[in-house]
Amino acid sequence: MSSTDYLRTAAVWTPNPGHPLTWGGFFALLLMITGGAVALIALLVAYGARASFRAPRERPLAPLLATTGVLVLTGAGLTALGLWLY
Repeated sequence: MSSTDYLRTAAVWTPNPGHPLTWGGFFALLLMITGGAVALIALLVAYGARASFRAPRERPLAPLLATTGVLVLTGAGLTALGLWLY
């Protein structure tokens, strides 16, 4: 073999034989990304909503915190499920 053959062989990507790529791994990674996105978006929307209230009397914090908490817990649950499947 010449030196260019070794370079061509090294450039070919091969998956880790101890952790092969499967559809289950793909969907687990998709769950982790989706869960993280849900939690992050919920926190950003709650922060933006809280900042947009004008007067302190107009701040319905209980429903806002409850909705944010449910969405963050849902996102954390999706992420945990994805990690467990991976």
